[in-house]
Amino acid sequence: APALAPAQSPEPRTNLADIEDEVMCPICGTTLELSDSPQAERERELIRGLIAEGADKQQVKDALVAEYGPDVLALPDSDGFDLTAWVVPALALLLGVIGVGLALVRLTRRHHGEGAGPELTPADSARLDRDIGRYDV
Repeated sequence: APALAPAQSPEPRTNLADIEDEVMCPICGTTLELSDSPQAERERELIRGLIAEGADKQQVKDALVAEYGPDVLALPDSDGFDLTAWVVPALALLLGVIGVGLALVRLTRRHHGEGAGPELTPADSARLDRDIGRYDV
């Protein structure tokens, strides 16, 4: 009888390196992969223990959030309120660029339409020539 192959789990097994760049050290505020603090080492041990128990990446992140709060995630979730952390700055930047662009267009149109001014009448031209003549050196 043929041996049955072990069932493949839909979520591939994770490791510490997969998670370290996606979670923060709660003490120093850097990603876990960059932190050398004792707290970061305790967090790594927790992650290793969860992985040894068979937890996948999301389960490890959920456990870290339960332990340290949502600020432990380096990147906010891509749904719900955390989505605003991505959308609001991008929207503000886009609106700023549009505002500057519109201001530049209006400014260039305003100055583009202006010429040298109205034509001088013969009397004004003669008066200007006399005034300039007084300052000739």
